[in-house]
Amino acid sequence: MTAIAASHAAGHAADPITVILLIIAVAAGYAVSLYLFPWRACPRCHGTRVTPGRRARMCPRCSGTGRTRRRGATAVHRFYWSAVGDQRHARRRATIQRLRASYQDLLADTRAASDARQACDDLRRYQHDEPPDL
Repeated sequence: MTAIAASHAAGHAADPITVILLIIAVAAGYAVSLYLFPWRACPRCHGTRVTPGRRARMCPRCSGTGRTRRRGATAVHRFYWSAVGDQRHARRRATIQRLRASYQDLLADTRAASDARQACDDLRRYQHDEPPDL
């Protein structure tokens, strides 16, 4: 028994919030069914892949596949994949940023090691009476 039927049985009017939640639940269920089952039998050839009549020709509506997309299925799929794509792009941006930071750290360490190496070389040259590179 639904919430609306229960409220009518008790003699009360349906609560507007209950009605809104029920409508949202029905819309969400329909969107899920569109996502899971986006195809339906072609209304022209009824899934036979040929036009009805005396001569068998490929159905022009479904291009001989016997099925067409349900209304709204394309929109649901585009919305889902755009949301998934946004999440994937955010993860990729975070990974790239993390790799850049580690590369900058590695580069700083390399520069520090290079500077230390250069200082050691300068010290060796100075000890052997060679002028240091400035």
